[in-house]
Amino acid sequence: MEEKKEQHQEKEKTFQEFHDWRKPIDEQVKEDLKGYFQDRDYVVMAVPKEEPLRAWVVKATNTARTAQHIHNLSPMAAAVMGRAIVGAILLSSLIKHGSDQKIALKIEGDGPIGYVYVEVDGKGRVRGLVKNPDVPLFTKEVNGRTKLDIAKAVGNGTLTVIKDLGMGKPYVGVVPLVSGEIAEDIAYYLVQSEQIPSAVGIGVKLGENGQIKVAGGWMVQEMGGTSEKALQVIEEAVKKLPPVSDLLEQGKRPEDIALMLIPKELNPHLLGLKEIEYYCPCNEDMVKGLVAGLPEDEIEKIFNENEFMEITCHFCGKVYRYTRDEVEKIKKELSKEKEENSTDEGEKSKDQS
Repeated sequence: MEEKKEQHQEKEKTFQEFHDWRKPIDEQVKEDLKGYFQDRDYVVMAVPKEEPLRAWVVKATNTARTAQHIHNLSPMAAAVMGRAIVGAILLSSLIKHGSDQKIALKIEGDGPIGYVYVEVDGKGRVRGLVKNPDVPLFTKEVNGRTKLDIAKAVGNGTLTVIKDLGMGKPYVGVVPLVSGEIAEDIAYYLVQSEQIPSAVGIGVKLGENGQIKVAGGWMVQEMGGTSEKALQVIEEAVKKLPPVSDLLEQGKRPEDIALMLIPKELNPHLLGLKEIEYYCPCNEDMVKGLVAGLPEDEIEKIFNENEFMEITCHFCGKVYRYTRDEVEKIKKELSKEKEENSTDEGEKSKDQS
């Protein structure tokens, strides 16, 4: 037990060191990252030492697989959801790292999937949902390769980005889908709504059993004032980069891909890291608050037709079940709590006056 505790503390120390210092991405750093994250999902944030550029590379295979399992997604729907998850993670570069700020991505079109919605917070916690989880498989031929036809599943429509910075009303940006392939649509949004020139690559590959095999992506952004030489180097690197799904399938890790995007001549440095996981914060207290707010006639209708009241979280599939007596108890408890809080506030007002 002590040995495991020491190993965990050592990993936490290594992780903190990565957060605190900008480090050259050398063999030791790569070995440390591999040892720390192993098979977990994560984002690497990298920069050239002396140029205002940044690259984000994400591996989100486990997160996308979890979404496929929770929502019972068909292979096609899983591929669309997987791309949206990676896209939302890349867009989380727009919110404060390590914070409770959130960013949400909604892709809505006239294709059979309807819409897909994903939200991510500054701590790398991801959850999402899709309107139609059972979409047939669409493929197309591109340069002699058979690829998934994401655009056909999505159709024509809009990409909406919602930024909740914890300052009241969220910022909402909407742009038309320019391709439906998601990566190009995100790059278009970043230029149009955030004025950040970006190159984006996203890939999801399915196994023979229809389950997600790998999912990940990358993004390179020019932050203003970058030298022409550096831009040329990055453009060439992006052109030469194989599909990200191929790289992940070959065993490449985010830091390996970051070095392919920011070649050695630009002196690539590690700027930050973030672990990624599928996580839904729904809990009993949240659901009880929802139950307590239901009108009596709606509660009456539910129990006239059912023995139990069931509330299912659309993000994680968790089912909360209550009997009629339990619902009455919840309403009484929360009503009493509200009265006590109101009394406390009244007493505070008297004291202040």
